[in-house]
Amino acid sequence: MTPLQNLPQSWRRLIFFLPVLVTLILATGFYNGLIPKPPLPKVVFDDPAAGPFHQTCGAGPPPAALDSLPDVIRALWAPLVLPITAPAFTTIDGEKKRLPPPSQLIHTEPLGQRICILDLDNREFADNGDIFSSRLPAWDNLGGPAAGFLSHYLYAMIHGYSYKFIRAPKYADRAPHWAKVVFTREMLKQYDVVVMVDSDAMFATPQVPLEWLLNYWKIGPDALVAMPEDPAGDPNFDARRRVNVNSGFIIAQAGEKTQRLFRDWAECPSETRYPGCAVWKERPFHEQSAFSSHVRYNFLDGYSIDSHPQYIRTIPCHEANGYPEVSGCGCVGQFVRHYWAHKNLTIPEFNHNIMAALTPLLVQAAYKQPGIVEDYRAKVLDGAQILDRRAR
Repeated sequence: MTPLQNLPQSWRRLIFFLPVLVTLILATGFYNGLIPKPPLPKVVFDDPAAGPFHQTCGAGPPPAALDSLPDVIRALWAPLVLPITAPAFTTIDGEKKRLPPPSQLIHTEPLGQRICILDLDNREFADNGDIFSSRLPAWDNLGGPAAGFLSHYLYAMIHGYSYKFIRAPKYADRAPHWAKVVFTREMLKQYDVVVMVDSDAMFATPQVPLEWLLNYWKIGPDALVAMPEDPAGDPNFDARRRVNVNSGFIIAQAGEKTQRLFRDWAECPSETRYPGCAVWKERPFHEQSAFSSHVRYNFLDGYSIDSHPQYIRTIPCHEANGYPEVSGCGCVGQFVRHYWAHKNLTIPEFNHNIMAALTPLLVQAAYKQPGIVEDYRAKVLDGAQILDRRAR
């Protein structure tokens, strides 16, 4: 009698079905927990059917994978980033821009986190597809402002800059646009350079660092603030029929003089220094018109943009304002695009920013590395013959 026959009938049945049971366990995945595997990031969804782009945004710290995202972004763009002292750069529309001679360059080393890219808005942005929604947005639901804000964050991460988003308070007596003046001034107490960008303005060439642009535009240490010109046409003239500057893109440099200039700008509607400025509390173009018609002609105890142009720098409109769809106005946004008339164009612009960088990297990785592409173009096949791979 065999040992198996000495066992009770129930045990003999269990042993008989044991291989089948093990197979079922493996097939259903219950055995997975016993097999050593590399750890995977834990992602918890409030609705398992919702998918990874609709999880609830928690109040706690981000998972480790998101903590490293800025490093991943910077590493991904590193092969494409223009060196700060590169002698020339060709814009999307084919115009070659050249830096001054090396002896005249203002920046030769990165400023890193001493530069702050600043977003500011008092809208809720809590609907589906917005940045403060309880669920992370899918690309198909992304709104125009969200695309703008994300592109600013992307630009900051590519170059190792600081990034801040201010959820601005509301004003009791003026349009919300005025908050950008107050908070740019506040950020200048923490950073050497603050770049305030409207949600409908974007960096058209995110591979170009701000230090290169400061060199190109010759914005030296004496410059307190720089803004692009508006298109030269009505209603973009100030009280003296001079073209307005556009405050949708502001470069401000820290210093006592800058603090005074921004204080005067913020207080302009009180008319303690600038008679007639109160009209710009609510009337377009708000703080922009106040600066253009009043502040730039009388700042730092009587200085004017005409007598001290080194303090207030004006950037050409075609380089830092407008966009290709309004090229008839002369402003195509070669470096910075401002979509003031077609705000949702920030979405395809954001898409272009990313894909313009990823496309050459993908081609390099997929088709330029040895061992991936096998080339049989020199062979002529005879019917269904099998290729001799060694004879290639």
